[in-house]
Amino acid sequence: AVDLVERLRPDVLLLDIVMPQLDGFGVLARLRRGRPVPTILLTSRADRFEVRAAFQALGSGAAELLPKPEDPESWRLLAETLPAAIRAASAARIAPMSAAPALPRPAPAPPRPGRDIAVLAIGASTGGPAAVRDLLAALPAPAPFPILIVQHIAAGFETGLAEWLASTLGLDVRVALAGEQPLPGAVRIAPGGAHLRRGPEGRLELDRVTPARRGHRPSADELFLSLEQGTAQRVVAVLLTGMGTDGAEGLRELRRAGALCFAQDEASSAVFGMPRAAIELGAAELVLAPSAIGAEIARRLREAR
Repeated sequence: AVDLVERLRPDVLLLDIVMPQLDGFGVLARLRRGRPVPTILLTSRADRFEVRAAFQALGSGAAELLPKPEDPESWRLLAETLPAAIRAASAARIAPMSAAPALPRPAPAPPRPGRDIAVLAIGASTGGPAAVRDLLAALPAPAPFPILIVQHIAAGFETGLAEWLASTLGLDVRVALAGEQPLPGAVRIAPGGAHLRRGPEGRLELDRVTPARRGHRPSADELFLSLEQGTAQRVVAVLLTGMGTDGAEGLRELRRAGALCFAQDEASSAVFGMPRAAIELGAAELVLAPSAIGAEIARRLREAR
């Protein structure tokens, strides 16, 4: 199968994680030594070992993660979600394993005084887990503010994402709970099927009633817009790789309200859809790779001391 992939160069590879002799992680490692193929992983949500391996593979360049069907209803859901996932993955750019990691670059805008940051909000989709990891790794640990994340991912994988980030970075990463008031350094991820918002007193709100926004619930726009009122000048918001436009409008409104807003650059994006939409709206003050975004936030924190 690996030989056929290398010879036929398919647009997208649909890959299981658990296989005899050479598992999915091994397949990815072999393919990335040459010209990598955008890959969608299929894995069980019930097996924590498989989920952990799947997120390691996402961190090594896989584009998307979908659950293995386990009953008639999940087969129906896969039939609905797989076409869009294939389209998104086909547009993804995966760097070869030998490629050097992107180094933080200086901000293109003149430095401005540091700020007291109340919250960091991040929106991401296809290619997002690795981008989020790289951004968080460049921040001081623990960060002196809570971090809220909307990552478009198949429902049921949020806990696996939180565990992978926690084990990789040594941070307090969990799925968000309604009514929780995250402390500085806490990283909270929106659960599947619920919009994540930050209330006036900093408490988290989960909305499972409001319809999906641009096809997404949770939606990055909903998170960003909840931060617009009152404390926007103490907000840092980031829109990372992904297909579509979710988060672009919310990022624009945050920037208009005084927030510091970033978008991921095209060179480092797996899919330059969401960041492009934000840039075209004038929503991003700075456009950088994820590690450079984290480094720039850290620099401004040092200036604020």
